[in-house]
Amino acid sequence: MTLLFCVPYAGSSARVYRGWQKWFADDAEVVPLELTGRGTRSAEPVAPSVRAAAMDLARSVRERAAGRPYILFGHSMGSLIAYEMAAIIEDSAGDGPRLVVVSGRNPPQTRANWGDDALELTDLELFETLRTVGGVPAGLSPSIAATLFMPLIRADLRNTVSYDPGSPPRRISAPLLVVQGREDPLVAPDAGAGWAHCTQRECTVVRHDGHHFSIFERVGELAETLRPFLAREREYSGGWGSPPDRTV
Repeated sequence: MTLLFCVPYAGSSARVYRGWQKWFADDAEVVPLELTGRGTRSAEPVAPSVRAAAMDLARSVRERAAGRPYILFGHSMGSLIAYEMAAIIEDSAGDGPRLVVVSGRNPPQTRANWGDDALELTDLELFETLRTVGGVPAGLSPSIAATLFMPLIRADLRNTVSYDPGSPPRRISAPLLVVQGREDPLVAPDAGAGWAHCTQRECTVVRHDGHHFSIFERVGELAETLRPFLAREREYSGGWGSPPDRTV
């Protein structure tokens, strides 16, 4: 069975992918990846850069995959990490992903629609800004966030703001699937065109109704989008073709 490795977004942990397996049934095995500095790895320091985080998770993927086919999925910051992971694994002559799914993120060569300014905000201002895009866990108060959540989100934001993919950006050998919400204020409408410059293969864009975090409310639709890839795994020697163009 194909493995679906999932990379968390800024400020989150592997727990955000808890419950995804039911949507993929027997099509794929969902494997949430844990970044350092949170969740089960909270005792470890936060990675100092996007690339360092990618190197760390790439080791986990190589060990876990052990020759099995796999997909990398990332949301927001996780998209940049997943993209870098694919490049790192490729450079190490390892078995690369059959597909990289990037959700809720501008391409590497384009900054997010916010970031630098967000780092200048006070904790309360940043908390309210995150809440407007759905990035605050339910029930989290500003006082608790200031102690537990804000240091992590600020560290992750610094990594994304300082991230430099090079010019031009690396074209990875895996095909890309770009997933974006129509009402996502953090992603440019033409983000897919930019991501097309980051792969040597196909780049398919899928749009869904909703905001930056709506993909977590539409996991069933994501599973349907990925089903053609999973079903045709054995039909393509050297990789998968792109799925039918669709909008969800």
